[in-house]
Amino acid sequence: MTTVTDKRIFCVIVGAGMCGVALGDRLIQTGTLRHNEFIIIDKNSDFGGVWKMNKYPGAACDIPSHAYVMRCFLNPGWTKKFAEGREIQQYYVDFARRNHLERSTVFNTVVHEARWNTSDRLWEVLVEDVLTGNKTRWIANVIYDNGGGFHRPKYANIPGIDNFQGEQWHTAEWPKDKSLTGKRVGLIGTGPSAAQVAPKIQPDVEKLYVFQRSCGHVLPRNNHAIPPWKKLLFKICYPLLWLYHVSWFIFFDQTKGMWMNGTKKNRSMHDACLSFLEREVEDPKTREKLRPKNDFGCKRVLFLDDWYSLFNKNNVELVTEKPIRITATSIVSKTPQSLSDEERAAGPTGSYLETQEEARTGEATREIDVLIWGTGFDMNDSGGHFQIYGEDGKSLSQKWRDYPETYWSQCQDAFEICSGR
Repeated sequence: MTTVTDKRIFCVIVGAGMCGVALGDRLIQTGTLRHNEFIIIDKNSDFGGVWKMNKYPGAACDIPSHAYVMRCFLNPGWTKKFAEGREIQQYYVDFARRNHLERSTVFNTVVHEARWNTSDRLWEVLVEDVLTGNKTRWIANVIYDNGGGFHRPKYANIPGIDNFQGEQWHTAEWPKDKSLTGKRVGLIGTGPSAAQVAPKIQPDVEKLYVFQRSCGHVLPRNNHAIPPWKKLLFKICYPLLWLYHVSWFIFFDQTKGMWMNGTKKNRSMHDACLSFLEREVEDPKTREKLRPKNDFGCKRVLFLDDWYSLFNKNNVELVTEKPIRITATSIVSKTPQSLSDEERAAGPTGSYLETQEEARTGEATREIDVLIWGTGFDMNDSGGHFQIYGEDGKSLSQKWRDYPETYWSQCQDAFEICSGR
């Protein structure tokens, strides 16, 4: 029988990613709490949150490096205009350790539930060390859930997933040192993660099938290395570094009109995306499949330099037919001629030349060795990654079944002193 050890603390912070370390740092900087008065809990082995978890090839941020920082901890040493994931994670490790947050943090620990004790007016947070199996019940006055949403991989609902006999994984769970050399790879999805992965693995694979449900707008991010002289200048002249950081937010404020439907800026951005598409993609049929059908900003815009040019490679095929099942060795999709009117209306299929067998069955089969899911994360469970029970005994998932509702985007009635969702 597993025993549970009770421990008393004033504040529990769930998550050691960006928000978790920012909160911990603020508590120390302002003198609000000492290191022994709060605890940060994270299931990973180090600080960094989503940047610690996501190690897939090409993982990077689509926000400029000098903007994607804490204003109290500017970094003069970014190596690129848009930093890669490992460098971002190291930044948050350094940020956390500037005030020795490792003294207030337990890693490799998952939170099972948080329950409000009405009689004691305290929170009881049950956690488990994933390495030892030991369980602890933290009894706290305040809890902050900064677990975020980018850690629960989502998979497409395609029958036969368990039948596949090759290797398969989600981009968020990329195996360490995995070689794809000479493999036939099926990549499901064309969102940010998938679009970053595909160009990086393309040179190694024998064949890459990219399955697209719908396409969005793409713009070049013009990424480049930051020259040593500029990094040195930022290091010795902090006011200049601060001004450069602030200038990005002035730029963002000036461009906010491009996200407003129907504005001149919005239409011009749509046209810029189409021009980029025309310049980059050589085959007109493939170009049509990648042509966005909605207004700019209706779907997350991708800022990538090498996405469109990927489809000029001989070993890459863009598949817009709907996958209908996965077999032991392949992905089977409907051919355009076999789609219903409703399915045709749901998205572009492009031009497709059927074999005699495909014309007879209405199906196309693509043999693969590896299946990669670039299908994003499960953001629909409003209750989060563990259950929180309020003073009425109801969980936050039950409270938010219809829609999330909070006070000042932070607090929830019947969940006293619980914040951060």
